Amino acid sequence: MKAAGLFSGGKDSLYAVYLAERQGVTVEHLISLVPSLPWPSPHGENMEALKILARSMGRNHIIVDYQGMENFVEALKGLEVDALVAGDILVEAHLTFLQDVCNKVGLKLLEPIYGRDTSELFHEIFGLEFKALITGVDLKFLGVEWLGFTISKETAATFLSKIGSVDPLGENGEFHTLVLECPLYAKSFKVKSAERKVAKGMAYLNVSIV
Repeated sequence: MKAAGLFSGGKDSLYAVYLAERQGVTVEHLISLVPSLPWPSPHGENMEALKILARSMGRNHIIVDYQGMENFVEALKGLEVDALVAGDILVEAHLTFLQDVCNKVGLKLLEPIYGRDTSELFHEIFGLEFKALITGVDLKFLGVEWLGFTISKETAATFLSKIGSVDPLGENGEFHTLVLECPLYAKSFKVKSAERKVAKGMAYLNVSIV
């Protein structure tokens, strides 16, 4: 089965692609949606980094300016794939939306981590040598000091001990990540520079990676 994968550069989307490929799916394309939101998207703000990561994975990278479902549907229609892979876990509205999109294009929706326990998934992901840089925090839940923190096997216990009631994978939008190291990459990446910004209750980083 050939597929396209939704690709934010974050831990959930990459782990979903990783699992799909372990199950025999070939993910040839990565699709990054640039959302139109009244607040900043840490993923959208770091699209140049996503381009670098996609090249490291050897995948075709498609950037879709998301003004509505139409652009997304048209992008999928242009691909010769059987399925769309996504990394949703608990948000049913996301699942319903993507199922609607896939129905319009005649694709199967693959959600390999949907419905999983987020604490269990956290240990699973970071036990597999994923390293994820925190690039955005919702200031209602986490302080700006978490920007630039790298979650890894070595730092996982410290992270969990200090975040209180925050979901360990940020499934409620508490934080966002950019994966710097994982089994899908040809190499690991480091942050070359980072600029901190705060807007509309969100603190985030614009990063350059090498």
